[in-house]
Amino acid sequence: MEKREPQNDRNQGCNPLFIWYIIKKILDHVWGIFPCDSEKIGWKEGVVLEIQVDLECSGVSAEDVASRRSEAWDALSEIWSGKLDFTGWAAYPGKEGESEIEEVLSAAEKIRKTCDVFLVLGVGGSFMGAKAVIDLLGDRTSGTEVLFAGYNFSARYLREIFRKIEGKDLGLCVVSKSGSTTETLSAYGIFREYMLEKYGAEEAAGRTYFVTEHRHNYLFDLAEKEGSKVFDLAENIGGRYSVLTPVGLLPIAVSGIDIRNLMRGAEEIADPECFKGNGLDYAITRQKLREAGKGIEVFEFFDPYAAYFGEWLKQLFGESEGKDGKGIFPASLMFSRDLHSMGQFLQQGAPEFFETFLLAGETGEPLRIPDSAKKPFAGKTMQQLNACAEKGVYDAHVAAGTPVIRISVPEWNEETVGQLLYFFETECAVSAMLSGVNPFGQPGVEAYKKEMRGYIEKL
Repeated sequence: MEKREPQNDRNQGCNPLFIWYIIKKILDHVWGIFPCDSEKIGWKEGVVLEIQVDLECSGVSAEDVASRRSEAWDALSEIWSGKLDFTGWAAYPGKEGESEIEEVLSAAEKIRKTCDVFLVLGVGGSFMGAKAVIDLLGDRTSGTEVLFAGYNFSARYLREIFRKIEGKDLGLCVVSKSGSTTETLSAYGIFREYMLEKYGAEEAAGRTYFVTEHRHNYLFDLAEKEGSKVFDLAENIGGRYSVLTPVGLLPIAVSGIDIRNLMRGAEEIADPECFKGNGLDYAITRQKLREAGKGIEVFEFFDPYAAYFGEWLKQLFGESEGKDGKGIFPASLMFSRDLHSMGQFLQQGAPEFFETFLLAGETGEPLRIPDSAKKPFAGKTMQQLNACAEKGVYDAHVAAGTPVIRISVPEWNEETVGQLLYFFETECAVSAMLSGVNPFGQPGVEAYKKEMRGYIEKL
């Protein structure tokens, strides 16, 4: 089927793409004429990948996508060649080794036995991936609570952290690739003093963990001097691609999530063969939409616990692609909440964006709405209402001429989330390379850091 570019004039009659979509749904329902539009990515024999990518209403034709598959494959091959800096993440899930997982699990077990709260200090990729996974999968009823700080300069926020840890035993994790991150080190100075006063030097050192490069920097040298445990953040892995290293794995393990299954999911897809055929179509489609004037991608979720997954995606794509006057601006919205604030813009605003739904089936017992509730809600379940919201938003936005991509997994669990993390890292890197930029540097970030430090030094 030849897919058409969505109309830019949203009030100009009915979108032909939507008409075809409705006809096809009817024929499929009645006669089963058309196969399912969503395709599982990957062609590697013997590997079951749970991710489905639906590009049917993306506004990009199958022919246009197929025309760039060779270019996308070349980009992926270059990533795996080892010739590019900061591409160590690509093979990492298959190379981390049992010893490193055991090391993380051993530390996590000790922390869970001795700490009521595990406070992670880090900014950007040093914390967002871990928080995204913990929010999605963490057990909120028992075990050690994982908190995050060191990603802002808010005194109010730190006072609230002190309120939360009052009377509780604390473990501290300091994450900084360079060992000199301003937000992280300023927060560490405050909590280090707190730990020394509460526990004394020896015990405070035993309760403090560092994740940094194994080379001379402030944090590494301090850990060596005081005897704290150091986990290596490999030099060839950048922060935003580090969630599947000790940067993310240690706090995720402390939260009680099974990191073996998380890594198993990532390892299943950490092979170029898994991205052959249609495996890089999402990356290609994004760039075709950018070239057509769609410079904003709105990631949309129907599960509030996925909010920080959206934050992680924003950094991953924003920092990887936003260079040389290029890039797709990443945004994220939580539905149905944000339909009551941004729904109007999405339906009738400037048509400069495309939408990417990230969906997962809900698990657990259905939550039924009592018969005493107002019709038509009585007797339905909240899961049913959420599914109706997904379908209704999709139909309405397609009808408005908006390109919509759907990426789905059967449910949120360790393996599917591990696959998704690795999937998005790969698609992001390839997408950036298709646009002609290096995904693994961030020279623009250094500009604000230099200016900020200049003002700090003048205080």
